[in-house]
Amino acid sequence: MKNVLEYNNFRLYIRDYYAERKDRSGFTWRDFARDAGYSSPVFLKLVCDGKSNLSEVGVERVASAMGLVGVDLQYFRLLVSFNQEKNLDKQKVFFAEMRKLARENSVTLVGEEQYDYFENWLNPVIRELAPASKAPTAAKLAGQCIFDADVPQVKKSLKLLEKTGLLKKNEDGSYEQDAKSISSGDLNVASMAIRQMHRQMGELAVKALDQVPLNERDISGLTMGISESAYQKIVKEIADFRRRITAIAVESAGEQRVYRLNMQLFPLTKTFGQEDDDV
Repeated sequence: MKNVLEYNNFRLYIRDYYAERKDRSGFTWRDFARDAGYSSPVFLKLVCDGKSNLSEVGVERVASAMGLVGVDLQYFRLLVSFNQEKNLDKQKVFFAEMRKLARENSVTLVGEEQYDYFENWLNPVIRELAPASKAPTAAKLAGQCIFDADVPQVKKSLKLLEKTGLLKKNEDGSYEQDAKSISSGDLNVASMAIRQMHRQMGELAVKALDQVPLNERDISGLTMGISESAYQKIVKEIADFRRRITAIAVESAGEQRVYRLNMQLFPLTKTFGQEDDDV
């Protein structure tokens, strides 16, 4: 079984621990619950299934039952806090502490590459911009961005893109995109950074209303009342549309600018009639 420092999901770690013990000695969820001091024989299974959470006391109980001490215990505490936290800013703090602890112990967390890429709106922009630029110095690339991007930020982005293999620097100083694509990878980590990127891109869309001429942008919206089934159909239509747009971009040649297309569908009200239930 892997060391706990190699995990970014405490539920998966607990499940793996249980599976290993079960294979060795017929260990049961009841046995596990008893070792951790729980009266419910299925509580820890519910935790692993995402149907229950661990309290601070519960973290210590379960960690003790699994024999975690020292650095492993420190990491497990952070891991539970990271997974159960809903606030994005607090999540980022826990993740930063996890990365620090893992690196101090020569471990690279799963999902770090995706997190670093999606954390900043500039990374996908530079990945598209650098190969299309002649003599693409950091200063020139920064100057080509409509929204604020300074030279140190661009240098940091280029370094990350080269490190992850998303950009390849040629001997003449030019860049080309590697065939490798960046996926969302482990969603437990990447989704946190993706939310941050969506927030940043949304803020840039607002700025574009004032900073980009009308003939160079297309921003529109639609407010509508729909049913749950209509919502699902619209979500599928958006996914199909996104694939068609991707195909157009891939098939086109002679790129001239880097664009961002935001697709947003979100509720503005509670479900009709729900207000009665809240009284």
